[in-house]
Amino acid sequence: MKFISVNTASEFICFLVAFVFLWKDKSTTWKMLIAFLLLTCVTEVTGIYMREFLQIRNYPVYNVYLLFECGFTSYFFYHLYRPYNYHIKWLYVWYGIFMLIFLSEMLHNNFKGFTSATASIMSVVFVLASLYFYYLKLRDEKFEPLLYSASFWWVNGALFFYFGSTACNIFMDYLAEYESITYNNSIRYIIYNVLDVIMYACWSYAFICRYRQRKLSFS
Repeated sequence: MKFISVNTASEFICFLVAFVFLWKDKSTTWKMLIAFLLLTCVTEVTGIYMREFLQIRNYPVYNVYLLFECGFTSYFFYHLYRPYNYHIKWLYVWYGIFMLIFLSEMLHNNFKGFTSATASIMSVVFVLASLYFYYLKLRDEKFEPLLYSASFWWVNGALFFYFGSTACNIFMDYLAEYESITYNNSIRYIIYNVLDVIMYACWSYAFICRYRQRKLSFS
């Protein structure tokens, strides 16, 4: 039962929704979400196994996952920006900067801890990327009902999660004053669970909207 939590359940449900509604999608980028969510589930289960059963630190798993998270999320934002003539060179520039920050923190920590500063910077960048998407949408002359916009709801989920993560990181010291003995009962754990549920709920709805758009295009 240690593998079942609000976090793992929300991730797995979102993966199933993605598998059902995106499997036949014509866009390779949207279909890649299935593989990314599967990787997320595997990472979470591996982290729990290392912490609960092997009694060893699991930060190496999450450090490796962070590389995939940044790479895929950045590429997905680029995919959403492409209709607005966004140049791919900025994707390469950003990921190059990210890798430089990541490696610098790894060396500073002597490869013995989670790259929390890198994760915080990444969260801030993705918050700005989400706001930039809204800006592009506002300027877009093509009308699209946002209630059924897959890209809009995907960005909504990302914004909620990364903005919440950024806020938690900013107030980390304050929240630590109210930590309980076990992390599973801490304020940070509860907040991240809520953020996970919101993001994966938005993403699941985005996948349904994407499926609906595909069906309407065939009719």
